[in-house]
Amino acid sequence: MSPQLHLRIGQHSSAGRKETNEDSLGVCYPEGEALALKGVVAVVADGVSASESGREAAEACVKGVLHDYYSTPDSWSVETSVGRVLGALNRWLHGRGHRSHGDARGMVCTCSLVVVKNNRAYVFHVGDSRVYLYRDGRLECLTRDHHVMLGSDRTALSRAMGVELNVEIDMNRVGLQPGDCLVLTTDGVHGYLSDTAMTEKVRDAHPEDAARALVEAAMEQGSPDNLSAQVLVVDRLPEEDIEAHYERLLALPFPPPLEPGQRLDGYRIVREMHASSRTQVYLAESQENGELVAMKTPSPNFVDDAAYIDRFLTESWVANRIQSPHIVRFLDPPQNRQCLYCLTEFIEGQTLREWMNDNPMPAPAVVRGMVRQVVSGLRALHRLEMVHQDLKPENLVIDQQGTIKIIDLGAVRIRGIEQIDVPWGHDARLGTESYAAPECLEGELATAASDRYSLGVIAYELLTGRLPYDKPPRPSSRHKLVYRSAREVNPDLPVWLDACLQKAVALKPDARYSALSEFLRDLEFPNPSLTPSTRGPLVERVSTKDWRFIAALSLMFNLVLLAALLLDY
Repeated sequence: MSPQLHLRIGQHSSAGRKETNEDSLGVCYPEGEALALKGVVAVVADGVSASESGREAAEACVKGVLHDYYSTPDSWSVETSVGRVLGALNRWLHGRGHRSHGDARGMVCTCSLVVVKNNRAYVFHVGDSRVYLYRDGRLECLTRDHHVMLGSDRTALSRAMGVELNVEIDMNRVGLQPGDCLVLTTDGVHGYLSDTAMTEKVRDAHPEDAARALVEAAMEQGSPDNLSAQVLVVDRLPEEDIEAHYERLLALPFPPPLEPGQRLDGYRIVREMHASSRTQVYLAESQENGELVAMKTPSPNFVDDAAYIDRFLTESWVANRIQSPHIVRFLDPPQNRQCLYCLTEFIEGQTLREWMNDNPMPAPAVVRGMVRQVVSGLRALHRLEMVHQDLKPENLVIDQQGTIKIIDLGAVRIRGIEQIDVPWGHDARLGTESYAAPECLEGELATAASDRYSLGVIAYELLTGRLPYDKPPRPSSRHKLVYRSAREVNPDLPVWLDACLQKAVALKPDARYSALSEFLRDLEFPNPSLTPSTRGPLVERVSTKDWRFIAALSLMFNLVLLAALLLDY
């Protein structure tokens, strides 16, 4: 989306009546794509006077936030990005303070910051600096001072950056309107001004003038501390009409159906590899170097569907941010391409579905190796807060070296992108019914747990050739579904492996594995906590092959007894 967020920002800081200024403040206002994907960041930090290096702590905190936040993946949500950054900064301050001064008083500061992204303000807070929202003549404090009472009239910080190895961060999110004003202050300002006095200074004032007026007013009220204030005025928010967004998405026309031998942007079409109601995929050859590629084109059926076009473009955006040998590699299209399409590496091989048809009920060791590869690809997605949402055998391709790659990223859910408003909703139901998690079929947003369910279904199907439930877990039938033991179809499977599969495809997300690593471990080694404490019936614990041996042994024993009886007679 073309960024239309526009803010006016002012800030002022003073040592006040102290010799040195231990406050630090800063702002980063990026341009282009970063403005839409990451937003504007304003941060203020107050070095705690009781610490030995409060000033250095405050400066390090501000610089670290402004630099490291924009280095986090674009796909991460604001909450994840800032949470990771503040957590890392806190540990650094804590360790540096202990090394330099021998205790937790070394490098300590408060920290309050605001990320303005799209139509929202994301507020993060540790300590007693504050963030206010001024709207329609009313000033509202969005943070809570982290204080404890010492006696009847004294307070002390109960939480700050650098005190403990881990820090609890307050997070808040508010919707914004044009004309809103965000105010960040240290306690040298708000500790000596009433809400009414602060409101008078920010009402209808230029941000720079308002920030200076707040500091000077607190000085006049006798503030003995350092004083800092930042003021952000929202002039315009990125609210687009659908026609404007259509115009950008349709800057490139849809290509017509392509025929073998036809040439497009330096590529010769070899043949059609796949066609559906949503996309066509062609094998194409580069006329420059002879490289074979897969060319994916959008279906003309969706030429007027902005949500479809947006998702089609998002697929290449996702792939360009992932580096994994188990995710299909996307290629950069020609700079002056004529039509809308995307290019990927050509994987010479077969889909997992085709492999399953050729190799029914493979050995568990083979299945483990395949699952391990898919897990590697999923981890690359999940680390970036992306969820595939359509994991199934048809979307897994095995090349000639046996490497499995996840393809078709068109349904990937991206937390960071979801925080950008578009004139349409995000479709919560993307995926294939037989492999989609029950919560997704009920309309809930997919999570990493949903992908883990789909992987569990695939593992079950590899080992049995069947699905774990008689019907897809739709809302209407979910309460009637009962897990079909994998040993009913493949009696040679051990009980502990069946228990692992049952947990992987549990209908409730909190009953499944909480991490892919746990699933892999239980897929390879028996987990005593999953198998019953009391042994089940013998018929459930002995394989078909063993039963044949037991039956033959029993028959021989009976013949021996019969012969002994006849001799007695």
